[in-house]
Amino acid sequence: MSKKQNANYQKHEISAFNNNPLIEAIRPAMDIKNFTKKIRVDLIVDQNVQQMDDFDRELMVELLDTVYLPDPELYTLYRSVLKAIMVSYLHRNPINSDTDGIQHQIATDKNYRIPDSINLSCCISCVGLSGAGKTVAIEKCFSLLPSVIQHNGYNGRYLNKQQIVRLKFEAPATKTKKGFVLNFLAAVDEALETPAGKGYYDEWKDDRSHISVLIQEAKCIAFSHSIGIVFVDEIQRCVGDDDKVDAATLSFIDNFFNSIGIPMVVAGTYAVQPLFSTTMSTARRLSSGRMFEFAGVQKTFIDQDDPLKIGPNPYFDMFVNAFYKPNLLRNTFNFDDDVKKALFYYSWGIQKLLIRLIKLCYEEAIRSGIEQITVQLIEDVYFDQFKLLHTALSAIREGTSGGYKDLIKFEKWEKCAQQHLVDAVIDKCSKSNSSELPLVEDDGMTIYVPPAKATYIPKDDLRNLSGMGKDAYIERFLGKKNGL
Repeated sequence: MSKKQNANYQKHEISAFNNNPLIEAIRPAMDIKNFTKKIRVDLIVDQNVQQMDDFDRELMVELLDTVYLPDPELYTLYRSVLKAIMVSYLHRNPINSDTDGIQHQIATDKNYRIPDSINLSCCISCVGLSGAGKTVAIEKCFSLLPSVIQHNGYNGRYLNKQQIVRLKFEAPATKTKKGFVLNFLAAVDEALETPAGKGYYDEWKDDRSHISVLIQEAKCIAFSHSIGIVFVDEIQRCVGDDDKVDAATLSFIDNFFNSIGIPMVVAGTYAVQPLFSTTMSTARRLSSGRMFEFAGVQKTFIDQDDPLKIGPNPYFDMFVNAFYKPNLLRNTFNFDDDVKKALFYYSWGIQKLLIRLIKLCYEEAIRSGIEQITVQLIEDVYFDQFKLLHTALSAIREGTSGGYKDLIKFEKWEKCAQQHLVDAVIDKCSKSNSSELPLVEDDGMTIYVPPAKATYIPKDDLRNLSGMGKDAYIERFLGKKNGL
């Protein structure tokens, strides 16, 4: 089935978004009820499934991968994507003569950037644990938007354009600018359904021109097809590149699309931290749209108004219940609270792992003849089938990274980037060869600590005393409550 559809123009309520064929061809956001109806996918299990042989029942279990329950934040993500597209088209109206001028400058000036005064593009960031559903969530939102719209005239004016509304591709494993641009061109060819061997990718893959020529040509292609938004997946691949000359850094990727006014969605694991820490301008741009964190489906949540109050997360129950299919097994069982606690503990709510754990439990219940899912069965499946993930999951439960770069969560990024003052002093002193005692000089701006091997490290680390009351301080330091 072709991805292309002919333009059907419809006026919007806001006048600024009218008289622009790129925007009028896009429908406003649907309400949350219809959104959920279109996004949610359930699995209907036939009543006679228990009469099937074990292999057919296991095949039915495999279909649990098709079940999808939208996260409460998904509707916000969908609206954010649609708004980013519509707003960015304001400065790319194909029937406006100024747009022709911009396209000419893009084609002739490799350093051209759309003026900030009319560039309304933004970047939506989706960061989180591997397997937490980032890519699927974005693809679900994209599925509600047209892929390519064919324009064959607008209000009596000539207009022959293939508008690519949304485009997805992955950051290159090679981490190079050329690899990034070629991945982009291949995605354009796929969206336009270009015949094999006749696309942009085939034209440029073996070209020996300087990389700047390829980049400029790719920008022309992106602008001429009026790309609405691009989704760059696996953005953490840009970390740790030793090729400083031709590195496809996050800053380069952002500049590539921002310079021609195309909004982005970037998705990656927590390993993207170094990319966000390079420059303030890059971090600001990458957070110019909404930021969404994917940390798994938590069983409980903390009340924002009362941090000490923890309550059950109704979405976790809804998510797990979507996979409760009693007809698959021949004995009665329930997803009671104990079962749900076990499912969460052994998957930590990471969607891919949680679904895999549930599937393997159904499969083991069929193979073993137990024909029901119990806490003991969940534990057995975890220790038998999740061995390679034990270390990583243990680290997540303990709130540490466990040596895994993609497990360093946002609240710990600052700690990774900046050492605590006390740690810095101790570290500097312990590494010194001097025998002099340290002398701290405070000029009101900085604290200078001369190198000193011999130093006094207090028994009571002052970082641990914050929040103590007056009586606690007296008892700690004086041993009695006689006032300060």
